[in-house]
Amino acid sequence: MPKKPRLIYVCEGGDCSEKGSVELHNELKEMLLERDPEGTLKLTKYPCFGGCEHGINLAVYPDREFYSKVDVKDLPRLCDRLLKGGPQLADKQGIVAKDIESIVWELLDTGF
Repeated sequence: MPKKPRLIYVCEGGDCSEKGSVELHNELKEMLLERDPEGTLKLTKYPCFGGCEHGINLAVYPDREFYSKVDVKDLPRLCDRLLKGGPQLADKQGIVAKDIESIVWELLDTGF
Protein backbone atom coordinates (compact mmCIF):
# COMPACT_ATOMS: atom_id res chain seq x y z
CA MET A 1 0.00 0.00 0.00
CA PRO A 2 1.48 3.39 -0.96
CA LYS A 3 2.33 5.78 1.85
CA LYS A 4 -0.07 8.71 2.26
CA PRO A 5 1.49 12.05 1.38
CA ARG A 6 2.06 14.49 4.21
CA LEU A 7 -0.10 17.54 3.69
CA ILE A 8 -0.05 20.98 5.26
CA TYR A 9 -3.44 22.66 5.08
CA VAL A 10 -3.54 26.42 5.62
CA CYS A 11 -6.93 27.92 6.43
CA GLU A 12 -8.13 30.45 3.88
CA GLY A 13 -11.41 31.32 5.58
CA GLY A 14 -12.40 34.96 5.99
CA ASP A 15 -10.95 35.52 9.46
CA CYS A 16 -7.69 33.72 8.71
CA SER A 17 -7.36 35.52 5.37
CA GLU A 18 -7.83 38.85 7.15
CA LYS A 19 -5.05 37.83 9.54
CA GLY A 20 -2.69 37.09 6.64
CA SER A 21 -3.17 33.41 5.75
CA VAL A 22 -2.68 34.08 2.02
CA GLU A 23 0.68 35.70 2.69
CA LEU A 24 1.59 32.98 5.18
CA HIS A 25 0.73 30.30 2.59
CA ASN A 26 2.91 32.03 -0.02
CA GLU A 27 5.82 32.40 2.41
CA LEU A 28 5.56 28.75 3.46
CA LYS A 29 5.44 27.69 -0.18
CA GLU A 30 8.72 29.51 -0.85
CA MET A 31 10.30 28.10 2.30
CA LEU A 32 9.32 24.54 1.35
CA LEU A 33 10.75 24.98 -2.15
CA GLU A 34 14.08 25.88 -0.53
CA ARG A 35 14.09 23.36 2.31
CA ASP A 36 12.20 20.45 0.75
CA PRO A 37 13.24 20.24 -2.91
CA GLU A 38 12.12 16.58 -3.05
CA GLY A 39 8.57 17.65 -2.23
CA THR A 40 8.01 15.35 0.74
CA LEU A 41 5.44 17.82 2.05
CA LYS A 42 2.50 19.09 0.04
CA LEU A 43 0.98 22.48 0.79
CA THR A 44 -2.64 23.32 0.11
CA LYS A 45 -5.35 25.74 1.19
CA TYR A 46 -8.42 24.70 3.18
CA PRO A 47 -11.75 26.60 3.10
CA CYS A 48 -12.21 26.93 6.89
CA PHE A 49 -11.44 24.85 9.97
CA GLY A 50 -13.95 26.59 12.21
CA GLY A 51 -11.46 27.95 14.72
CA CYS A 52 -11.77 31.44 13.30
CA GLU A 53 -11.05 33.43 16.45
CA HIS A 54 -7.75 31.53 16.84
CA GLY A 55 -6.43 31.92 13.30
CA ILE A 56 -4.28 31.65 11.38
CA ASN A 57 -4.90 27.90 11.66
CA LEU A 58 -3.14 25.09 9.89
CA ALA A 59 -3.29 21.33 10.01
CA VAL A 60 -0.65 18.73 9.21
CA TYR A 61 -2.10 15.49 7.91
CA PRO A 62 -1.86 12.55 8.47
CA ASP A 63 0.33 13.62 11.43
CA ARG A 64 -2.75 15.12 13.13
CA GLU A 65 -0.95 18.22 14.29
CA PHE A 66 -3.21 21.28 14.48
CA TYR A 67 -1.66 24.69 14.99
CA SER A 68 -3.39 27.99 15.76
CA LYS A 69 -2.34 31.63 15.94
CA VAL A 70 0.39 30.82 13.44
CA ASP A 71 2.43 33.74 12.16
CA VAL A 72 5.06 33.95 9.44
CA LYS A 73 7.74 34.04 12.15
CA ASP A 74 6.64 30.52 13.21
CA LEU A 75 7.33 29.00 9.80
CA PRO A 76 11.03 28.18 10.31
CA ARG A 77 10.14 26.21 13.46
CA LEU A 78 7.31 24.49 11.61
CA CYS A 79 9.62 23.49 8.77
CA ASP A 80 12.22 22.21 11.25
CA ARG A 81 9.49 20.17 12.93
CA LEU A 82 8.16 18.64 9.75
CA LEU A 83 11.39 18.15 7.82
CA LYS A 84 13.90 17.41 10.57
CA GLY A 85 11.74 15.91 13.30
CA GLY A 86 12.13 18.92 15.57
CA PRO A 87 9.84 19.57 18.52
CA GLN A 88 6.16 20.27 18.00
CA LEU A 89 5.10 23.88 18.29
CA ALA A 90 3.48 23.30 21.69
CA ASP A 91 2.72 27.01 22.12
CA LYS A 92 0.55 26.82 18.99
CA GLN A 93 -1.35 23.63 19.90
CA GLY A 94 -4.44 22.96 21.99
CA ILE A 95 -5.81 26.44 21.40
CA VAL A 96 -9.00 25.55 19.51
CA ALA A 97 -11.66 23.37 21.13
CA LYS A 98 -10.91 19.64 20.92
CA ASP A 99 -14.20 19.02 19.08
CA ILE A 100 -13.04 21.33 16.27
CA GLU A 101 -9.84 19.34 15.90
CA SER A 102 -11.82 16.08 15.94
CA ILE A 103 -14.11 17.31 13.18
CA VAL A 104 -11.10 18.42 11.10
CA TRP A 105 -9.50 14.97 11.37
CA GLU A 106 -12.79 13.23 10.52
CA LEU A 107 -13.20 15.43 7.43
CA LEU A 108 -9.61 14.93 6.31
CA ASP A 109 -9.87 11.16 6.90
CA THR A 110 -12.82 11.08 4.51
CA GLY A 111 -10.98 13.19 1.93
CA PHE A 112 -13.00 16.38 2.35
